[in-house]
Amino acid sequence: MQRSNDIILKLYRRIGLYTCSSVFLLFFLGGLVRATGSGMGCPDWPKCFGLWAPPTCDCDLPVNYQEIYLKKRLQKVERFAKVLNGMGFQGAANRLLTDPSVKAPEEFHPVKAWIEYINRLFGVLSGFFALIYFGMMLRYRKIIQGKRWGLLGLLFLLLNGWLGSLVVATNLLPGVVTLHFLLSFMCLFAYMVSMHRAQSFSFQHTEILSSRKWFAVWAVVFVVLILGAWTREQVDQMRLAGTLYVDADETAFLGYGMLDVFSMDWLFSLHRYVPFVILGWMLWLIGKEPKIASEGGFKSKLSRPLWVICMICIVQIALGVIHIWFVIPSWAQVSHVVVGSALISYIFAVYLSTLSNKSTHS
Repeated sequence: MQRSNDIILKLYRRIGLYTCSSVFLLFFLGGLVRATGSGMGCPDWPKCFGLWAPPTCDCDLPVNYQEIYLKKRLQKVERFAKVLNGMGFQGAANRLLTDPSVKAPEEFHPVKAWIEYINRLFGVLSGFFALIYFGMMLRYRKIIQGKRWGLLGLLFLLLNGWLGSLVVATNLLPGVVTLHFLLSFMCLFAYMVSMHRAQSFSFQHTEILSSRKWFAVWAVVFVVLILGAWTREQVDQMRLAGTLYVDADETAFLGYGMLDVFSMDWLFSLHRYVPFVILGWMLWLIGKEPKIASEGGFKSKLSRPLWVICMICIVQIALGVIHIWFVIPSWAQVSHVVVGSALISYIFAVYLSTLSNKSTHS
């Protein structure tokens, strides 16, 4: 009986791992959509230009396709505005209805349409794994722990799918895009907790910080991530206003200028400098760590959370510098999202590990 339960838990956790992996893959695809400007590659949802697979040529579309899909999109915006009014957010509803960008039609672009379409396909794949995970949770509810977190993860995933339709309906309205991004993380964290409750996992060499301090590290990095999402929307507004670059005369050595960070607000400054504080703290803690003799020094360092966090921080800071000097190249933007997502997910996994280690020692 115990062996049978172990097999079920192993399969359940594996499905959870597939679910988490598919959600994490959406960070890469979402970053690619954002970097290539493909967010409105499909102006309707869940279909793309009224089809289940996007067309490859505008010759397959009606002559007035822009007018047709703009009208449908504006109808969704009006319904959403009514919901906001009903919830007491009249100001937000009015801003939504009067925002000129919401009323801008989108021109068909085959590459952008397929990038957005592939992003949606993997969103469906995440939902498929999540439903299997939920089904196993119900079927074996007597032996599986963390069911509430699994249910919460599914709810977050469904809510984010609905929010994705609003992202399209509102023509990538600032705030809605950021919320869509952050809700993906809440979904991922909920599934990670659910998996950990069902069958705990542990990292070694985490004792230098208590579970509360590991949680604090995660919380600070999560705030930095939120600030990064907000900063990205600032950059979009700067691009529209034509204020993206520093005066070319001041940066002539680059040939075309650099990102005008001096005109950005203090939130960007926090996003820019807090990672250096985190990196410095991790290096200081490494200096305090008891020296553990082991063969293959570099390999042993990779098994130690402080070293892994430092290495990821260094890569992320370097990508941030590239963003500023070369004005957010697409490849660096996607990499920045993926590496940042890896950092916050890894720290959260370490935090969960300290909880299981704490319960084991007690």
